[in-house]
Amino acid sequence: MKDVGMPCIVQLKISKRKVSVIEEDAWLCDYVKIEQGDLKKTFPVYAFLNPSKESKESKEPKATVSLIAADTQLKENLTNHQVIRYRRENLDKMKELVQWAPKPAEDQEEPKEGEEKPFTAASGVMRFTNAATYRDLPKIMKKYTNRQRDFLRNIFTGVGAAGLAASKHPDPATLEEFHQYHKLLDIFASHEKLDTFADPPEDDFLDDWKSDESFGWQILNGMLPFGFKLCKEEIPQHFCVTDEDLEGLLGSGKTIQSEIQAEKLYITDYSEIYAEESGLEYTKILPEGRCQNENCQVAAPMCLFYSGEQFLPLAIQLQPNDREYLFIAPKSGEKQTESGEEETFDWKWLLAKMYFRNASFSIHEWIYHFTYTHATVEPFQVAAYRCLSQAHPIYKLLRPHIRTVAAINAGARTNLIPRDSIPAKGISVDAQSMVKLFYKTFNLDKLYVPEVLKNNGIVPEKIPSYHYGHDTLELWKIVRIYVEAVIKLFYDSDQDVEKDSELKHFAHEVACDGFGWEDGNTRGMPEHIKTKKELANICTLVICTSSVQHAAVNFGQYESGKYVPNFPSIMNQPPHKNTCEIDEKKIVECLPKPSQFFGVTAILYALSSYSRDERYLGDFKDEEWFFEETVKKEQRNLCDNLAALEVTINKRNEGLTRPYTHQLPSRIPNSIAI
Repeated sequence: MKDVGMPCIVQLKISKRKVSVIEEDAWLCDYVKIEQGDLKKTFPVYAFLNPSKESKESKEPKATVSLIAADTQLKENLTNHQVIRYRRENLDKMKELVQWAPKPAEDQEEPKEGEEKPFTAASGVMRFTNAATYRDLPKIMKKYTNRQRDFLRNIFTGVGAAGLAASKHPDPATLEEFHQYHKLLDIFASHEKLDTFADPPEDDFLDDWKSDESFGWQILNGMLPFGFKLCKEEIPQHFCVTDEDLEGLLGSGKTIQSEIQAEKLYITDYSEIYAEESGLEYTKILPEGRCQNENCQVAAPMCLFYSGEQFLPLAIQLQPNDREYLFIAPKSGEKQTESGEEETFDWKWLLAKMYFRNASFSIHEWIYHFTYTHATVEPFQVAAYRCLSQAHPIYKLLRPHIRTVAAINAGARTNLIPRDSIPAKGISVDAQSMVKLFYKTFNLDKLYVPEVLKNNGIVPEKIPSYHYGHDTLELWKIVRIYVEAVIKLFYDSDQDVEKDSELKHFAHEVACDGFGWEDGNTRGMPEHIKTKKELANICTLVICTSSVQHAAVNFGQYESGKYVPNFPSIMNQPPHKNTCEIDEKKIVECLPKPSQFFGVTAILYALSSYSRDERYLGDFKDEEWFFEETVKKEQRNLCDNLAALEVTINKRNEGLTRPYTHQLPSRIPNSIAI
């Protein structure tokens, strides 16, 4: 028998077998490996393989799956016509399996009572997978069993812990009772904790939540860590703060203008987002709220910060162009005790910070978390699965970082985003209305963190304790080096990028079917990637958004929100004026009730929990796609650089009273799976 060498194609025939009355057997295959003497060849799969339906010719139907060898190649460099043929056929099958959500019909009418609305893409946002629920997803886009079980278990744990804690404090009447609620929540949740990381230290930063130092630290390292800008010229006119207001806060002889020139003043301005004409829809206050059957009210705040020895808030204005809503931080010499004869605690200032944080909550959850990570990455997954062969270098490069996002998003669209979901009833702003508002001006440039920080005038080294900024820039650099090295291995020139037909189809689908499907605005995604630099930009953005940025804005949610007054998701009273009398009782009346924050704290716990099957940045053992030694060398370089950064971060954290751990490489999952 003649030795024809190692195969370049393997065909698998899968017989149909029932494992239950309602379920067909499916084979979760990682890879097929063929050995001949010292020669080895691997055919990666990492997907469920399903038998086909019974045919007339056979009572034992079989599915034929053609696997192409692990050799990473561009289609343009192939010479074997059979490989080219099967590569094309596999992509055709994938396009049948993975589809974009259908566009709404132009004349589509609202369903009549009792009728179910047909599933379509949602108008005014980026497009997603054709799956109304998680069950509707093709198996190749579903989570593995343990990961799905962990997610469901974390939800039930969060619900159970929140319920038990609420039963102990069914109607908190003081801030201390809210504090006891979150401590009980920690205790109950810790009994079922799945991740391997240590619980927060006993002296966690929430014990100091009232202080301006803690407020400033959370602005820098909390859930909206690049939601502020350097004041470059002047304070906006609708922000009514003056030099006289800040006397004693800026230092002797200093003015707003002098500190702007010294690059010491920073600002967050939500006034345009929460303007009446923005079109946002607000959540109704539940019956036990203080303003029954009315929409909740959200402030349209601005906050001015000073960066000196610490990053501190100076002034908060809850409505634009109105000094009655202006609140100034207590001066350092003023006492801030809450009891005793010398009580001078500024409850008005504390409540103003709460309203600012409440306005931040919806922006964080629906925009920085869901839209800017989850929803943005899904079009890349759909297009990659449909347009890039599994032998394509960009498919292999992106696959570990995009493979789980459609699964978690399908669940979110069913159980989190709808305004009648349990968590959404406790969040001020309707998700869909806010996502649509931001999508009008959405551009991928807003996600490229190094450029965002630069455009916002942010230099992390100039801001004390801005650990997110420092760690994130280092991580983007490390990932960029890895991406450029891998691209260089398979593309000799820009011309190779430009003539790559699969890459061309991929870019076109992301741009036109993912982002510009409704209005033709591709939102910064090129329809045709023409240079290695442009390709590196896109790949780095996708990988870092899926891993680095998602970790930053996701895994600290429970930490920030478990103590409701620190990060209130909804408020039951309109924002107060500086002429109002405010005390602790009034503040408690403004805060959400247990029936409102119960679902929110439960989902924050689930979202902040890691899976036992989590794979972290630089870990390629779970799914091995590259078998070339040249790529493996670059993967080892990536791991070495990440390990060195981990050492640096840990050493820094040893000297901090508030360690920042959300950008430790060992805590950054490869992909969005929660």
